[in-house]
Amino acid sequence: MRSAQLRSLTLAGLMLLAVSGCSGGEKSVKSDEAHGDSHGDTHGQADAHGGTGGAKLTHWAYSGDEGPSHWAQLGGDAATCASGARQSPIDLTGSGRPQMSKITLDYLSSNATIQNDGHSIKVVPSKGGGLIADGTQYDLKQIHFHSPSEHTINGRRAALESHFVHQNTKGEYLVVAVLSNVGVADPMLAPIWTYLPSDQTTPAAIPDLLINARDLMPAAEEFFVYSGSLTVPPCSEGVTWMVFSAPLSVSPEQVSAYETLLGSTARPIQARKDRDVLTIISAG
Repeated sequence: MRSAQLRSLTLAGLMLLAVSGCSGGEKSVKSDEAHGDSHGDTHGQADAHGGTGGAKLTHWAYSGDEGPSHWAQLGGDAATCASGARQSPIDLTGSGRPQMSKITLDYLSSNATIQNDGHSIKVVPSKGGGLIADGTQYDLKQIHFHSPSEHTINGRRAALESHFVHQNTKGEYLVVAVLSNVGVADPMLAPIWTYLPSDQTTPAAIPDLLINARDLMPAAEEFFVYSGSLTVPPCSEGVTWMVFSAPLSVSPEQVSAYETLLGSTARPIQARKDRDVLTIISAG
């Protein structure tokens, strides 16, 4: 599909494009194609790294011989990391006149668990609500973090990126992302950060704390929206991304606390190719 055609898409049309596999013939990522308990489950998928017919991708990293430049050689469906036509993350740049779209952020305050899975810090609410985009309900599955940010905005990388992973009843994925620059401490993130697990563990309950995803997002509901992929092996495509255009702020200490545990956890920027990026403003 040509870029000129994409500019006429609504948010609903872009979501359809994300799961249609119309460029490159890639399948959309669904719960049965997931890549697992480690960072795969970090993006909300069910068990086991690797695709439906692939080997489990239990060993991968952000540097060295198992780093991003080697992901495509890990086996299973991970070849998509190199061959895919719509990979994430990308640099987000001005995309013309903003469009209005019906988006309802309907999150609930919920108990949650926290886990250091070796690739990220993952927070899983027991019943976190979700969002409605152009009439389709997407339930919040979990929240995880990357440092530095994976996406860039006009070439600028932030200190932290939060991913809010959602899924609809068809098994299709939508990820809301929030970038945070170094500045003052994020008061809503601070209570979660007090429970950062120092070692790789199974999920542990966060005591005496209810988590509402909306508290961890900017107030202004304006987004960059595009069709992309998972940002970890097997890099499956068919993921709708909604990245808040306004950043939040985190303190150097909050960034340091994360990086001390996990180091750098960001995939390099991928080629945008023929994709357009829409600017969407919520119509409420």
